[in-house]
Amino acid sequence: MKLTSAQRKQVRLSLLRYGLGGFTFDLARQYLRSEGFAGIEKEQVKLEVEYLADPQKAHLRKQEDDISPEEALWKTTAKGRDYLAQQGQDE
Repeated sequence: MKLTSAQRKQVRLSLLRYGLGGFTFDLARQYLRSEGFAGIEKEQVKLEVEYLADPQKAHLRKQEDDISPEEALWKTTAKGRDYLAQQGQDE
């Protein structure tokens, strides 16, 4: 699915919201599809998560799962929560 810049921003804001409770790639894709991004693929979700988790941005962090390390949980950092609050999306 080709995302416009506005759609990409919405996906990133959604990922930060999901990260308030934590998410896996598959769960995030399912949530995004329910928000109208029906054609989004897991690889696109991974790319957006990697963008937000980049050390210079540091809006998301990876939390390893001891039981299922292949299913890491992604969480929003304090910096990511601050960004959501500035955008008025910290609900």
